[in-house]
Amino acid sequence: MTGKTGRVALVTGASSGIGAATARLLAAREMRVVVNYLHSGAAAEDVVAGIEAAGGRAMAVQADVRETAAVETMIEQVQAAWGGTDVLVH
Repeated sequence: MTGKTGRVALVTGASSGIGAATARLLAAREMRVVVNYLHSGAAAEDVVAGIEAAGGRAMAVQADVRETAAVETMIEQVQAAWGGTDVLVH
């Protein structure tokens, strides 16, 4: 993953467990990370805070990935903030 500085990764279910670990790893590799969550907003914000404390860039976005409209809205939010997504981890 070297040479990927500034790319954007969207990680679904990233407020805990493997998703959170993946988000942290990608941020450590200098990717901007979208921390997607369904119910755990506080946990997602904790992941974002940890990434930012380590010098990375992240944002939390709530969306139920089982719903097309919610995914479309999430993609629009990421597009507006960072110009799009380069990597999806689902």
